[in-house]
Amino acid sequence: MTSITVPSDAVGFNLPSPAAYPHQQDIHTYLSTQVLSRRNEYLQQKRIWIKVASWNVAACDGAERDLEEWLVDHQKDFKSEGDEDAREVGIYVLALQEVVDVTATENFMTYMDPKISLKWEAHAQAAVPTGYICRASKQLIGLLLMVFVSPDLSPLVTSVSTAVVGTGVGVRATGFMGNKGGVGVRLVIGETLKLVLVDCHLAAFANNTERRNWDAGEISKRMSFDPVEKNFVGFDKGEKGDQGNVSGNTIEGIEDADILLWCGDLNYRVELPNEDIRRLLSPYMPKDLPSTHAGGPSTPGSPIDQGPREFEEPPLPPPPSEIHPDAIPTLEGTIDSLLNHDQLYKQQKDAKAFVGFREGKIKFLPSYKYDIGTIGRWDSNVKARTPSWCDRILWKVKGAEAQEARRGRARSRGMSILKDEVLFETEDSDEEDIVVSRADSAVPHVPSAPQAKIPTSIFRFPSGEIGLRQVYYTSCQTVTSSDHKPVVSMFEMWFPSVVPEMKAKVHAEVAREVDKMENERRPVVTVVVDQVDGEEYEEGVVNFGEVRYNQTKSRSVTVANTGTAGAKIKFVGRPSPGGDEGKEVVAKDWLKVQFSGGGAKIKGGGGMELQPGEVCNIVLTMSINKLEHVQSLNEGEETVMDVLVLRIVEGRDVFLPIEGEWLQSGFGRGLKELVRIPEGAGGIRGWKEVNAKGKGEVLYSAPRELYKMTEYLLKHLREMVKEEGRWSSEPGWPFLDNTWAVGGERRENLAVGVWECVDRDLELDDDATLTFSFDEDDEKSLQTIEVVEVVAGVLLQWLQNLKEGVVPHDIWPDVYNAGANKELAEQVLDKLFTSLSPAHANVFVYLTGFIMEIISLLSSALPSQLPSKDPNGVISPLSPIQGVLPFGRLRIPRDVIVKRGILEVFAEAIIRKEGGNKTAEDKRKAMAFLEVFVSDI
Repeated sequence: MTSITVPSDAVGFNLPSPAAYPHQQDIHTYLSTQVLSRRNEYLQQKRIWIKVASWNVAACDGAERDLEEWLVDHQKDFKSEGDEDAREVGIYVLALQEVVDVTATENFMTYMDPKISLKWEAHAQAAVPTGYICRASKQLIGLLLMVFVSPDLSPLVTSVSTAVVGTGVGVRATGFMGNKGGVGVRLVIGETLKLVLVDCHLAAFANNTERRNWDAGEISKRMSFDPVEKNFVGFDKGEKGDQGNVSGNTIEGIEDADILLWCGDLNYRVELPNEDIRRLLSPYMPKDLPSTHAGGPSTPGSPIDQGPREFEEPPLPPPPSEIHPDAIPTLEGTIDSLLNHDQLYKQQKDAKAFVGFREGKIKFLPSYKYDIGTIGRWDSNVKARTPSWCDRILWKVKGAEAQEARRGRARSRGMSILKDEVLFETEDSDEEDIVVSRADSAVPHVPSAPQAKIPTSIFRFPSGEIGLRQVYYTSCQTVTSSDHKPVVSMFEMWFPSVVPEMKAKVHAEVAREVDKMENERRPVVTVVVDQVDGEEYEEGVVNFGEVRYNQTKSRSVTVANTGTAGAKIKFVGRPSPGGDEGKEVVAKDWLKVQFSGGGAKIKGGGGMELQPGEVCNIVLTMSINKLEHVQSLNEGEETVMDVLVLRIVEGRDVFLPIEGEWLQSGFGRGLKELVRIPEGAGGIRGWKEVNAKGKGEVLYSAPRELYKMTEYLLKHLREMVKEEGRWSSEPGWPFLDNTWAVGGERRENLAVGVWECVDRDLELDDDATLTFSFDEDDEKSLQTIEVVEVVAGVLLQWLQNLKEGVVPHDIWPDVYNAGANKELAEQVLDKLFTSLSPAHANVFVYLTGFIMEIISLLSSALPSQLPSKDPNGVISPLSPIQGVLPFGRLRIPRDVIVKRGILEVFAEAIIRKEGGNKTAEDKRKAMAFLEVFVSDI
């Protein structure tokens, strides 16, 4: 007997106030809150690189094949640790627009074909480095956003959620149409950083600026993501009212992102005459080279970012015009001048769209619009669209802008001096921003102006900082399969990330503190584990001893309230292993727990409430009978062990270890293994004791277990059919379960004895073994008819649960097609011989012979059932017809009933179908197939 006493008071300890005491019902919340409050102890700055690529593919066929040419630039994306700027891209973001024709009504009014996204995903997967994992892929009509994460970073990425917002023309029941809109992905990295990625396609046409603003606003307002996971830590930003972590219960929007990367075809245009833009940019347009489809590599960069070009020298700059009399022949100066008339810049300046977003300095040619198949030829069709920077990549770091304003930086002073500015925070200065001027018109470029360092946004707080630095921002000019050029940007990102080992240490410290608090104000409860005579005993352990397949065993635990206050006890639940949402279990599937005896049951709680002096019992019942559990135990993947947690409400938890010794069983094993067990080895159990891996040569054409059970049945059935009995009154006995006479616990215990004989290779006439699991007050004298009936059931159970089956599910289509066709059925048998282990074919042939004899025996006619003849040799009309049962409930010949019943149960047991259950037609086909081989009956 084991006695576990839960103590009450601890002398000299100052108890916390009721408000501070962690009550049992929210102990996990209390623990989480305390661990969260110490987050600064287990956060460390982490640095990763993200590459964002945006491309409007204009629904052009074959554009996906270009991804491998430009998406990954191994020279820029990966630098070894020896380099000054060592890096490895952790996340690739591929934002596509117009993967289908968004002008075709049928594409945004009907079901989205998943083949489109799967095709692009496959090509993107081939383009990114080996091992990168697609953690998110979301499509909205023409929009497709994919996120690939490196194998090292992927385990740190959680709470992945996707969202779509349609803003297209017209309203449907589910919202705006999806020919325009946005797709978003939210990731949590390192349990702290919320990263949101948005891919959008805004309204087209140069004069549609207000609509584009509205589209962007709708995406920002309506896009929402699932709540983050409960293990989310977040940041302690040191702001008033900042909870740091509000997880697991609220829908999140874009504004909740710590870092937001927004890209896509924003469709904002340059508000200048088409002819002037083309003329100003014409000196810098690259000469057409073979397109990427010709097999040559793309050059993923703009003319400024590239080294010496391989195309022809640019012509002399155009003479000054009346509109631009002082034009300077530099691409950067020309771009700066044109961008003064960029709609997006103007809308941001007027706070009408993308307020608070930042964009790196544009130093590449407009990404739109080109003749498809050319590198540098503007749109030459009738519409002749104006060249513009439609494709953009923007970002926002939450809190960075407001923090800069609070620090009173030079931004407000500079805004009053210059009408158009780009502000970049430098990495090495906290005091001021470098200002780069954009002229109102194409005035001479001033090369002496200070050049901004790489643009960076930083938000600092007590425990660290969140930072985003743009490494480069360019276009892929040589990609020619669309009228847009891809735009790419590399970002370096850093933020405080959870260090799991350090968090675990803090968690352990907090748990000890909580445990110390829990030791106070507890009820006094004594738990006694009852000992079973003859079983091995270990203090504090509920030991079930030897555990066999389908054997039911029970143990008892006594709980007594030995204190002065009432005590509520119940077992702590845990998530169901089957994944049933909201369902909890207190023990493994093979263990049942039940309270009994004194005390009052807790309503709806599954526990007991004991008053002082009251005692109750906990009955633990073990029965391992499910195939998946038996196979796991046989293979050593699982053990007969568990730990139950008995909770004393407002007291200390009591842990009840559960143990047992699993005895190997032949249930659920494969034929290939069973035919290797030698005679005299003690069956599968004895063989496994000396040959744990189950290796050895094939010794038999079929398992000894099969021979043992079938020979026993034939031996006794041959004797039984000589006299009238249950076999004659119940057609199909002993193989049909509706004919069985033995039931309840007697049948279960006798089946355990039969399995014991089978697993140890003992004779089935051994009554001592057959009845070893009977209770003391059970009748142990056995009748042969009982054993025959149970052995027949065990045989069918053994066949039905063979690992691959006799006729595996791979052969099912052939079985179904063959049906009653003898020629096709024989071809199936040939396939069993040639394509699978010979044991399958041998067992099938053996069983057909066994079934033939069983049907013959059980269809035998008794003298009392033979038709009587009158003295003149004429059959009386009142006499029973030969082979027909003498009672009125059946008018089908008994041999037909027997044959049909036997074929049905054996066809179900030995012929497998993938997916499990067979339909009525499937069963008919399986019976017809089997009948081909017993047709001689």
